[in-house]
Amino acid sequence: MTKAQSRWLMVITALGTLVVAVIVSILVAYVAADAALRPDPPKNTPYLDQFPFPVEEVEFQARDKTELAGWFLAAAPPQGEQPSTAPLPTVLLMHGYGGTRDVMLPYADFLSKAGFHVFFFDARGVGHSAKVEVTFGEREKQDVLGALDYLSKRPEVDQSRIAIMGVELGGSVGIMAAAEDPRVASLVVEAPYASLELALQDALDRVVSVPTFLRPATTYFVKRRIAEDITDRAPIEAVAKLNGRPLFIIEDSEARTDQTRAIFNAAGQPKSLWVAHGAALGDGLKEFPIEYVAKVVEFLRSNVGATPRR
Repeated sequence: MTKAQSRWLMVITALGTLVVAVIVSILVAYVAADAALRPDPPKNTPYLDQFPFPVEEVEFQARDKTELAGWFLAAAPPQGEQPSTAPLPTVLLMHGYGGTRDVMLPYADFLSKAGFHVFFFDARGVGHSAKVEVTFGEREKQDVLGALDYLSKRPEVDQSRIAIMGVELGGSVGIMAAAEDPRVASLVVEAPYASLELALQDALDRVVSVPTFLRPATTYFVKRRIAEDITDRAPIEAVAKLNGRPLFIIEDSEARTDQTRAIFNAAGQPKSLWVAHGAALGDGLKEFPIEYVAKVVEFLRSNVGATPRR
């Protein structure tokens, strides 16, 4: 083999290696995007049979007609009394990215005991709801609006006293939906994202573990598949449109401090902030159960009301 032929062989080998590397990288990025859009069910979640209360199985539609599955839990009456026949305040619970309604069972438990009806459901793409791709809040907002439409048909729900409580992405989605729907009287959000773009990037970090050099390609595939440009979708902008409805923000992990404070600063009055550093993201209730329950219940009773328990 001549020197010229040897050089050409080296060039062709290098180009072939580069092409293979590019193809493999694209495939890995596509698989990572698929994993982000179709997250695995959460592990170690509570189970319904661990809680001593009856829930009503509910099927309803998001605003865009996506089929969703939820649970309605009636407010627990005070000990020794019959359930109320009057319409009562209701809390709509929202789980975070990759979660299911099961994650919200402990929240539903203490809220029902505090005198609130509770409605919580599997967002699109997870649990028993329609097996479609998640969209990091963009279309999940339609889920919340559909849930509000559903609650508007239930006579036991006081339509003037509906609150949203959401954790992580669920809080961000709740803010975005409330900005569009005045039926939401107040909100409790824990560790919300300031933008949906940040929610996507966090999912790629925490759930999919995408290498840095593959991040742009993975992000491209995610946005291409959901056919939505979520770059400009910002709960931090929506929170300024609550028009005087009370907001309670819980800041847990210090890793989310900047985003939480940014949303708090962008919100109008009335608003309040509880700093619960020491809890992992979304784990305020788990780490500080007594204080967490007391503060959330006090806020909700002050703003949408409920009969105090003896």
